[in-house]
Amino acid sequence: MNDTLAPVRSLGSDRLLLPASVADGAHLTLADRFELRVGVWLLLRSARRRDSARDHTDRARRLVNTRSLADRHHDALRAHALNSVRT
Repeated sequence: MNDTLAPVRSLGSDRLLLPASVADGAHLTLADRFELRVGVWLLLRSARRRDSARDHTDRARRLVNTRSLADRHHDALRAHALNSVRT
């Protein structure tokens, strides 16, 4: 029987037939655990950087919009002041 296939439930038993590596508990070595931790850390770090870059872009866009609105408001007030002085 080929033990590389997916686990199969036998009809006469409630137990799963698992490959030997899974059935033995498959203990990870210290190096494997370290490698997994570093991998997870790198994934989380890149996700945080991406979120930070997105936040920076959103903040810059809001700042440009706010400045543009303030400039338009200032120009409208200036035009109103100039019109009131001319009349």
